[in-house]
Amino acid sequence: MTAVPALSMSGISKAFPGVRALDGVDFDCLPGEVHAICGENGAGKSTLMKILGGSYRPDAGDIRLAGETVHFTHPRQAAEAGISIIHQELSLLPHRTVAENIFMGREIARRGILDRTAMRKKAAALLRRIGAEIDPQALVSSLSIAMQQLVEIAKALLLDARILVMDEPTAALDERDSRTLLSLVQGLRNEGVSIVYISHRMPEVTAIADRITVLKDGKRIWTRPRDAAPIGEIVRAMVGRDLKDFYPPPPSSAPGEVLLDVRGGGNAAVRDIAFDVRAGEIVGIAGLEDSGKGALAQALVGDAPFSEGTVTLRGRPAALRSPRQATAAGIGYLPGDRKREGLALRQSVRDNALLTLRAMAGLFSRPRAGAFAGDAIDERLRAMDVRAADFGQEVGTLSGGNQQKAIIVRWLAQASDILVFVEPTRGIDIAAKAAIYETMRRFADSGRGIVVVSSDMPELIGVADRILVMHQGRISGELPRGAGEEDIMHLALGLPGAPQEEAGA
Repeated sequence: MTAVPALSMSGISKAFPGVRALDGVDFDCLPGEVHAICGENGAGKSTLMKILGGSYRPDAGDIRLAGETVHFTHPRQAAEAGISIIHQELSLLPHRTVAENIFMGREIARRGILDRTAMRKKAAALLRRIGAEIDPQALVSSLSIAMQQLVEIAKALLLDARILVMDEPTAALDERDSRTLLSLVQGLRNEGVSIVYISHRMPEVTAIADRITVLKDGKRIWTRPRDAAPIGEIVRAMVGRDLKDFYPPPPSSAPGEVLLDVRGGGNAAVRDIAFDVRAGEIVGIAGLEDSGKGALAQALVGDAPFSEGTVTLRGRPAALRSPRQATAAGIGYLPGDRKREGLALRQSVRDNALLTLRAMAGLFSRPRAGAFAGDAIDERLRAMDVRAADFGQEVGTLSGGNQQKAIIVRWLAQASDILVFVEPTRGIDIAAKAAIYETMRRFADSGRGIVVVSSDMPELIGVADRILVMHQGRISGELPRGAGEEDIMHLALGLPGAPQEEAGA
């Protein structure tokens, strides 16, 4: 006997002015099943989930939960029906505690007074359930992006949902935290929870999903069991080309002069940092969430400066005591949280691309030809394939991939010598990733250098010319281009020697 789906969406269609976002999409999820949805940005994934969550009403089609037809006109109705959605964009309030965020709108009260003790205890239990060592009394603003993502998950579990939608849940997590989350997903599946899993990380999709559905241009291309959906097939269905085409070829010549050199760099978070970046190089920085890789990036861009050691740029001592000084010295920065740290969301795409040039006006002796010309920046945005109806529209209305491209244009216009990229393709579809990788390679090939900090090991292996691995605030080792994930994890965990050495011992 075939099980009745916990969730069934049939013939779902939705149109917006000038855009048909969904065209007769069918989707279902069985009790205790993980069903992954894959597709490029704009494929219809978010629209489908917003309809499920009650934010949008479908133009056609119906939704059934355990065989019963439902109609949602508000997100609260969907939540009360047992649907919980963990969105890619975090919805936490930074100046409230972890416990207050978890219980937001569902506070525990006794005789009209908030029972903060009960909320802290329940929040602590939820956090332990997902393996998160987070203080329920800590302010959310004090947490890393990865920890905030775990708080979002704990918040969703409070609802005891029957259907859990996870939209890019590991985008901000490193390898260790991602494994913890995937173990949690396995546990929830065993408890009978139905999980809709949306991710651009193909290896984790094929590792965790029971079935996989691919959407493209608002239509369902196919739904297959995991064993019949290898990564190559998923990618081809999404974008029409092979996975091998997404990483640019290695440089054809050896790296040139040393552009950036750090010796004995240290502060409260990192120590004994020594490495260089040469012209034509992409240097990857790997490590677990608490390894210090993010702090290293902040030190390089003057956000949390080195308090000891020396930094030279093209052989000259450099003062990187603030982001402004780092920018003036020729270092650009693409932050890991683009919406909070990299964009003025209510300003236009064009104004965001010009943001640094305008802020730094008057500080440079070298000319910036056409720096403030709107047509010049528009040309750069078009060359970067930033897709917008008009570059005068708010940047916050663009997809994540197009927002990321707009920030990159900002630093290309600035004529930086070194770019520090933190999680450059977090939450971005495969086609947008390929465009960003191509831009990175062209930037390096033009005689400049890139430092890329990433939690995505396949990304580092695919784009970096060499990889530095961090552990407990130090660089624990360096690996050449083409190193494997096992080699990286070995150093990230601080283990002595190399895996191949141990194997041959």
